[in-house]
Amino acid sequence: MPVDLKKDWTEAELAALIGSVEDDRDWRLEVSPEGVADLADKTANPTGADYDETLHCFFETWMQGTDFVGSSAASDKQLVGKIAKALRENYPTVKATKFVYVEL
Repeated sequence: MPVDLKKDWTEAELAALIGSVEDDRDWRLEVSPEGVADLADKTANPTGADYDETLHCFFETWMQGTDFVGSSAASDKQLVGKIAKALRENYPTVKATKFVYVEL
């Protein structure tokens, strides 16, 4: 359930993306150069700086068991709102660097 940031999107769509995976591994929210936000499995597919440079922007890795993804995270309106705000602030123009830090 990727979120296309080029279209009008809602926090409900972002919550659906966050809730579409289990908190059983490390995940990272990444935005492609085409403006598609999606979760990447970093446990099975770790990446490096070369890969990160191909992205529009990316968030910190949410470690397994930290409750940043899954159904409880998706129902946390404050968490979803902060992530949505950070996405809106960094797409289509990145605010500072490709790495987007969200103070939670």
